[in-house]
Amino acid sequence: MSESSIRLARGNRESEKNENSSKILDVGEVVSVNDPYHLNRIKVRIKGPRNLGGDDGVKDKDLPWAFPLLPKYFIGQPKVKEAVFIFVFSKDREHADRMYMGPIISQPDKLNFDPFYTTALRGFTFASQSPNTTIDSIPELDGIFPKADDVSIQGRFNTDITQKHNEVVIRAGKFELSSTNENNPYPFKFNIKSQAYIQIKNDVVISSADSEKQEKGSVTNIVSNKINLITHKNGSPRFNVTNQDDLISMEELENILQTAHQLPFGDVLLEYLILMKEAIFFHVHNGNGNQATDLTISGNKQALAIFKTKADELEKSMLSQNIRIN
Repeated sequence: MSESSIRLARGNRESEKNENSSKILDVGEVVSVNDPYHLNRIKVRIKGPRNLGGDDGVKDKDLPWAFPLLPKYFIGQPKVKEAVFIFVFSKDREHADRMYMGPIISQPDKLNFDPFYTTALRGFTFASQSPNTTIDSIPELDGIFPKADDVSIQGRFNTDITQKHNEVVIRAGKFELSSTNENNPYPFKFNIKSQAYIQIKNDVVISSADSEKQEKGSVTNIVSNKINLITHKNGSPRFNVTNQDDLISMEELENILQTAHQLPFGDVLLEYLILMKEAIFFHVHNGNGNQATDLTISGNKQALAIFKTKADELEKSMLSQNIRIN
């Protein structure tokens, strides 16, 4: 398509094209996302007169539906007042069947909402605003957004699924809100306090560093402030984990955190059981009915005293405060 056939003006723009040309691509503002058939169609207003493919003078309710170009496997609907690319089949059908791709997001900090008339188009030469400071130059933002060679699905707000080299990461809470300053003009920074993620890595060293031959394999890390491992059936206690609105409601989540079983630390539990075993095996009674003592055949095993000394400490540290199961 020739450059003369399409021109988008700066700011409050008008579409221009030759009378004999066919305009296939345009940019418009989303005015409605309420599709009664849930086909992910939207209504988009294109600035300009009708004879040039625009929608001037047309009421929102009379605008044609725009169908998503992305397949239903990838759902991500634009918001009202965001910008989208609009495609038409031909010049004769500019006000009938339309297709859209978007929303147009200028920079990563605008993933939640990027308005059409202010910042959405700032990556284009005809934009009314210039792009913001690049996030790559701000140390506090390092790690929040994917690198150029990553393959990533970004959520509207604080989530993503990113595929790196031999690694997949599913995250929620990747940044935390913060005050802007001269070094960081963005109102957030990398979250080092409560970021939740599942990290799956392959081809990493999984043997001890001092082993003769290092073994490589895969590792899955699950990181969060609290971790719940909940089953549907035969769990005790039982929880409602299939709420149709949010799977686990906030009320049920609080119930899980309060009543699900604390996961024991295996090494601490094992130490406790070994001390108990030795106390049982090695103690003696100095006469029938007398209190148990540490007198043994060899005379130097103090298993009962050791168990008494360490039992309380081990019992207090045996159960996890952050991982619960049913």
